[in-house]
Formats: sequence, C-alpha cells, structure tokens
Amino acid sequence: MHEPFVILTVMTLGAAALVGLLQRLNISPILGYIVLGILAGPFQEHLFSDHEQINTMAEFGIVLLLFFIGLEFHLDELRANLRAFLGGGALQTGVTTAAATAALHFSGMPLAGALTIGVMLALSSTALVMKAFEDKRQGDSQRARLSLAILLFQDIVAIVSVAILPLASNAPKSAAELHPAARLGLLLIILPLVFVGSRYLLPRMFQRVAAARTPESFSLLSLGACFSVALAAQAAGASLALGAFLGGLVLCRTPFASQILADLSTLRNLALGFFFITIGMLVDLKYVAAHIPALLGALAALVFFKVLITSAALRVLRIPAAAAAGVGLALAQIGEFSFVLGREAEKARLLDAESYTFVLALAVLSMLVTPFLVDRSGAFGHWIGMRFEKVAHETPGTEEPAPEVSQVRAIVVGYGPVGRTLSRILKDFGIEPTIIDMNIETVKKLNDGGLKAVFGDAGRREILLAAGVESATYLLVTLPDLPGRIPVVATARILNASLKILTRARYIGEQAMLEESGASSIAYEEAEVAVALAGFLLREIGAPDPEIQREAARIRAEIAVRSGFTAVMPAIKSKRG
Repeated sequence: MHEPFVILTVMTLGAAALVGLLQRLNISPILGYIVLGILAGPFQEHLFSDHEQINTMAEFGIVLLLFFIGLEFHLDELRANLRAFLGGGALQTGVTTAAATAALHFSGMPLAGALTIGVMLALSSTALVMKAFEDKRQGDSQRARLSLAILLFQDIVAIVSVAILPLASNAPKSAAELHPAARLGLLLIILPLVFVGSRYLLPRMFQRVAAARTPESFSLLSLGACFSVALAAQAAGASLALGAFLGGLVLCRTPFASQILADLSTLRNLALGFFFITIGMLVDLKYVAAHIPALLGALAALVFFKVLITSAALRVLRIPAAAAAGVGLALAQIGEFSFVLGREAEKARLLDAESYTFVLALAVLSMLVTPFLVDRSGAFGHWIGMRFEKVAHETPGTEEPAPEVSQVRAIVVGYGPVGRTLSRILKDFGIEPTIIDMNIETVKKLNDGGLKAVFGDAGRREILLAAGVESATYLLVTLPDLPGRIPVVATARILNASLKILTRARYIGEQAMLEESGASSIAYEEAEVAVALAGFLLREIGAPDPEIQREAARIRAEIAVRSGFTAVMPAIKSKRG
C-alpha cells in the first residue's frame, strides 16, 4: 500500500472531523489546521521525500492568502478609520517593534536579528482575529473595526519588511548578484511598472471574459491573474507574496472582485488550510516540551505587553478605554505574516535556528489562544472601562453596530424585465435596491447611474454577502430557471434566517423544492398563463370586466398562488402616495 497516500488520506479525514468539531464549539477551524499539523509533524518524513515540498505547499498558501488580502483591502474602511489606521497602527507596530528590538539587542542578539523578531512580535493575525469576530457576529462592532484598521497597517508593514529584508542578508552572494541597494532601487522602479501594467491589462481581460459569460474561463483567469502578477514581481526581484498582494490590490476596486472571491473561495480555504497545517508541522514537539516554562512565560509577557501597548496607542488617539483595551486583548498574538518574515529571515541568515524555533513555537501557542482572547475581549474592555471611565451598562461585547443605511433593505437577483419592474416598485416605495446580475455591462450602467449593483453568481455565498444579505429584509429572486434559483434561495436562507425570500417559479411542481430551499413566497408563471388565457376566452364570449376579474381571482386561488410582491409589504408607504 502507498504509505504517503494513506497518511494524507488520514490527515484529510482528520482535518474534516477536527474542523467540524471546532465549528460546533464556535472555535475557528484554523486552530484545527494548526493542531493537525502539530500532530502530523513527527510523520512528515513519510509524507514528503524532500522538506522543500513542505515549503512549496506553504508558499502556495501564502500567495493565495496575500492575493485575497489585496482583493479584500478595505479602502472605505480605512477612510472611516484613518486615525486608527495611521496613528494606532503606526504607534502599536512602532513601539512594540522598538521595545522588543531593544530588549533582544541588549541581551546580546545582533541588531538585524533583534529587529526581525521585533517586527514578528508586533504583527497580529488578520485571518484568526477577523474570523473570530465574524463567527461571533461582531464584525461591525467598534472593536472589530478598530482591530481591522490596525491589522491592515500591520499587513502593509509585513509586506514591506519582506520586500526589504534582503538588504540586511548575511547569506553568501554570488559575484553576479546585485548589491542590495541597487536591487532595492531596481525594485522601486520595476514594481510600480508591474502594478500600472497590471492595472491596465487585468481589468480589460476580465471585462472580455465576463462579457462572454463563461464561468470556467473566469475562474481560470482569476487564478492566472494571481500567479502571473506574483511571478512578474518575483522576476523584478520582489517576493511572490508581494506580487500576489499587488495583484489583489489591482482588482479590489473593480466590479469583478466579489466574483473572483467566490470562484477562488474553496481553493483559498484549502490553501489556507495547507498553510496553517505546514505551520503546525514546523513545530518541534520535543523542543516545546523541553522549553515549556520559558515558552509559557514568554506567552504571558507577549499578551501583557501587546495589550498594554495597543491600548495605550489607541488611548493616545482618544479612543474610549473600553474599546482600546478590548482591541489590545484581541490583537495580543503573533500573526501568520510572522512565519513568512521568519522564513525569509532564516534564508537570509539573520536568525539562528534556536531563535527561529523558539519564536515559531511561541507564535503557534499565541495563535492557539487567540479565539479565547477575542471571545473575552469585550468583557475585558468593559471591565477596564468601568474602572477608568464611565461606560454604559450594556452587556459586555455588544457594542453598538455600525448604523444601517436604511431600515428596510432589499436585494433583487436578476435585472431582466421582472427585475427592472421590481426595482422600480422598490424605489417608488422609498427603498433603494441592491441588484445582483451576471451581465457586467448591466452592472456597470447601474453603478454609473447611482444604483448599487454587484456582478456575480448570486448562488455563491461571497456574492450575497457583498450585496449585504445579512442585513437585508427582502430578497427577490427573478431568475427564470429553477437550477439557478434554488442555490440562491438556499444560500441566502443559511446566511439570514429571518430574510423574506420572494421568488418566481415557472411551474406549480417547483413549489416543494423552493420551499425546502427556504423560499417565503412563490409567484407562479403557470398561474398567470392560465389567468391570461381565461381572460382572452371570456372577452371573446362577451363576458363583462367585473366577471373576468372575479374569474381571474378564482383561478389564482385554485392554483394556490401563495402571495405576490405587494401582499407581503403592506406597511410600506409609497413616496407617490
């Protein structure tokens, strides 16, 4: 029997079971990947004939992770929290790095290595922290928004650090290799050209493929765009990770971003899983067991000082003590970018094996406690606030979410004749609809006209989230085909249990499938055909209009049309009224 295949099969099944268990316990599945990697670590020589294969698998995950970070880069969020991004991010990262660097350097570590570890300790985990907030439905809380602003600043610091790390490299250089300063100068010239060229070419390529409406081509182009910009950056002397981030940044403000996220989400999750499994596999259990007192002491010091520095940085910006302390606790871990930075530093011979192994083990330990830190961050912030300033006596961890733009929100899926009519009715009733459509030209025209429109397949979770389904009141599904409607209805119902889903259906026989998927109300084309044919017939035989209307009502009742659009929205007053 093929032993590596057997072990990989066991790992895959183990990951599925462990992730499922953690999700039931409301714990991030990322922890499951790390734990699985730790357990698989002693068997890695049976899984991989060459240790470099592990690094290759990890790098694939890093490239996709950076591409998605660029693709999801929240420019609007940065504008809303610019003070926290620039002030809080710079103070937190700068003070933490400086304090750690000074302590390590004065203890005898070379400056370059001390600075590298200082930056690693300053970084927190974007993936773990934001996933923990989302799992607890606190993504719109003040703590989550402030945390995201600081995390985005840290991500930029990490990417820049990886880019300039070769300048301090102690690794032997070949005679043909450029001087580090010359390499940096070349990088500063070529990288903007890569970015501008990608900015010009990629949206036009996506425009052509989107207009052709071939989902397979769109998915392949999405993956190809990620890898091509990454390789272009590497050819310019930068890292693959930096190139992937630039590729995502190029596309983040285009109408294609949501569909790219949807197409690559499964691959992203698998790559992220492999990345965190490889992180776990790098942990030396024997080393951890031999140094457990030192590691636990370092973990306690890390959490204490990161809470202190982050809270102080936000208090300088006059952020309330409760929110500042909550953010400090939520960000009191070492993030995934530290592994990227540490690996590059080890290649550049800036870190010795002992230091790298210790920081790696410390980072994994800090990640394992992250869900608990985020979970208690609200209560901790409330406790601090009660002692240092007057705070409202609300339940800990339930800060007021961001205000809703409108009390009633509706999403219209499809912008054909039915979708256009429903959108007009919604606007007449004072509701600005969000429209989802697969026609990129339609989406662009709607956006240019001031309407919010999202390009993509509404059956995909990411597209519905981009349209705001979690806070929507109504979802109107106007797609003509049943296979297209069912995934939209089912996915929307999972994302929002209280959503009123109104959908069209061609035949009465579709009722059971649509209701099982989660539809609230169904309008049948079959019934309207019967009404129209009966009306033609009655007019031909000379029946008066009141009798025709009564017959139409009787036919609808017989065919059991369960409700129409106006029947479920009686309380909304028209602007025309």
